[in-house]
Amino acid sequence: MLVKRILIFSSLIIIFLFSVQATLAQEPDYDRVNQIAKNMNCPTCVGVNLADCRTQTCEQWRGQIQDLLAQGYSDQEVLDYFANQYGTQVLLEPPKEGSTLLLWVLPVAALLIGGGWVVYLLRRWKKPVPAAAGGPAAAPAADDYLKQVEKDLEAH
Repeated sequence: MLVKRILIFSSLIIIFLFSVQATLAQEPDYDRVNQIAKNMNCPTCVGVNLADCRTQTCEQWRGQIQDLLAQGYSDQEVLDYFANQYGTQVLLEPPKEGSTLLLWVLPVAALLIGGGWVVYLLRRWKKPVPAAAGGPAAAPAADDYLKQVEKDLEAH
């Protein structure tokens, strides 16, 4: 009876192991290939990701992605492979390290500096100008001009 249980248990383990191996060896599905391709730029079209472009080069690259996935590469390893082969310009989102870090920092810094400048200008523009202690005094030249106008009006 014990031998029978061991045989059944061993058989179940072997069946389980073969089913796991068969699952891992399956061809990668097109959804996964397209998900990775959405993170890459088309090498020939400007501003189009690899999943949406239908050029022959993109078809070949998607086939290459499928081959790499079939070999057991992870999604990130596939992206790293293409970045090493063709440069980081093939990635839709450049890595946030090294010289490309400026691409991420400069726009934020420019917005903060520009926003600070606008706030400074608005506060300066809104600030009232203090009046003189004795109230607004007319300029002496304006007084002379007003006297002359009054004389002219009385004369006519």
